[in-house]
Amino acid sequence: MPRGFIRKEPLDSRKLRETLEVVYLFTRANWMTFCDRIQGYDDEVTEEFLMSLQPKSKILATINFRGLTLKLTPQLISRVTDLPLGIPWSKEERALGQKAKKEFFLPEEQFSEDKNGVHRASLHPFWSEVSLQIMKYITYEGRFSIVYGYHFRLLTELRHKMDLPTEQKLSIPYFPLQSLMECGTKLKEGTPNQLAHHGLIQLLVEYALHTYTVPLSWEIFRNMSKNDDIRILAEELTSSSSEEKEHIEA
Repeated sequence: MPRGFIRKEPLDSRKLRETLEVVYLFTRANWMTFCDRIQGYDDEVTEEFLMSLQPKSKILATINFRGLTLKLTPQLISRVTDLPLGIPWSKEERALGQKAKKEFFLPEEQFSEDKNGVHRASLHPFWSEVSLQIMKYITYEGRFSIVYGYHFRLLTELRHKMDLPTEQKLSIPYFPLQSLMECGTKLKEGTPNQLAHHGLIQLLVEYALHTYTVPLSWEIFRNMSKNDDIRILAEELTSSSSEEKEHIEA
């Protein structure tokens, strides 16, 4: 079994779709397509993916496990998820997070905060639900009680800057790339609670599997052992497919 706590991430978008107003916001922000693409995940694949991840820079990491290789970039994550590219950003930009928090609230709104952020329960019920779904589908939090500065950067865009051009908004793919690097590093150090981004990892693996001459399925890959090599299987299937084609033509 994978080490550490496995975050209870969504298996699909059904719970999200129960709140139409949130779906409307996510659709306008061009996030909903990604949420709808999430269709389950595999814990073992997630752990092996993260353990094999090698950061090369802030915008590049490589993956190599079970013979599958990938170069992770914001551009690839955007292609796989349909999340738009825009302004590069990081959750470590705390001053910008505090600025966004001040911009988010209307003058008459009251809220409760501690040294880490704002208590989600103190937000207006609608924005509390929006922030919860951001945590579940976009930033993949392990806990949902506190809204941090980086959440307010997204919330402020949804509330006050929705009509800005895409290139003037935060680039969502930068966040999961940096988060994957952080999770992989901490997992190798033995830190618990680091298995995250399960649904995104499945989408990335499926993308790589479909680059072979004979596209391979997620089910085939997830049922392999960690010592298997997908390249050998791909070569065997390609050879078999060629022989079958030649037989039919003959």
